[in-house]
Amino acid sequence: MEMQLGAMLYVYKGEYGLPSIDFECLRALCLLRFTRCPMDVQTSSNPLRSGAGKLPYLQIGNQKFAGYRQIKRVLDLEGYPIDAHLSTKQKHLSTAYANWVFTNLHAYYHYFLFGEPHNFDTTTRGLYAKRTPFPFNFYYPSSYQREACDVVQVMAGFDVNDKLDKHEGDYLVVNAKKVVNLLSRKLGRKVWFFGDTYSEFDAIVYSYLAIIFKIALPNNPLQNHIKGCQNLVNFINRITKDIFRIEGYSSVKLTKTPSGTEASLTASERKFLDSELNTKIVAGVGAVLAMGAFAAWRGIYNQFWFNVFCWLQTLL
Repeated sequence: MEMQLGAMLYVYKGEYGLPSIDFECLRALCLLRFTRCPMDVQTSSNPLRSGAGKLPYLQIGNQKFAGYRQIKRVLDLEGYPIDAHLSTKQKHLSTAYANWVFTNLHAYYHYFLFGEPHNFDTTTRGLYAKRTPFPFNFYYPSSYQREACDVVQVMAGFDVNDKLDKHEGDYLVVNAKKVVNLLSRKLGRKVWFFGDTYSEFDAIVYSYLAIIFKIALPNNPLQNHIKGCQNLVNFINRITKDIFRIEGYSSVKLTKTPSGTEASLTASERKFLDSELNTKIVAGVGAVLAMGAFAAWRGIYNQFWFNVFCWLQTLL
């Protein structure tokens, strides 16, 4: 069965060499690439267009299918089931293992990417804001933080909005390390977790561990623990380089000299960056003034200025 022409998967753009910064987007991409489904991928999209307010979503003609589960259901019906090569026993094991990993890594992922205040303010907010069109980048990063609050409260038993000393992050770290150890033993020297055949479980493990391992968070205790499991590091790097060699993305990192100038830039490149920043500032001031008037009219002034402050952080 052939996938309908014009089908498009919309995901967040990647970073750190990954094809996407987002867990749900990353495992949806795994569905496509593992099964070799002939579908185009778009990494520049407004999440509002999905109908659910989040990425990923799949569009076929005028129909939209938002979220990983709907996307997987469509691919299964179109003849691209990811677990087609597994035996019945392996399919049951894949489901059981996936539920186990989800139970132990989902809360860690949400807390350390979105719930831990320093990580969110310095890293994650900017990653999502830069991949969301203005002015929606004011709202969407915070929507992930609110979702993380619910996940952590249900799965870890504490409130992200409480003071930092009441966050039971150690509990999440201990459980996550146990999962990594067991995953390392389960994988062993195999290419995939079920031998020579990929599975949905491989997609789930890769999507969690690749983001946690690659993302540069100020506070990420599991990162070094993953480094100690060489077979998992090889698993992550192999999929990233071999399967996602086209979609993998890293933004240009500028290194500064002691004087504060960019050592790797020519004079013309530095002039371009300076003019680009000035343009952003002028455009930003105009947008802020216009939105400030609107906010005052709607009576949401305090929340508006908080969002402006967050946006300026991502801009500068």
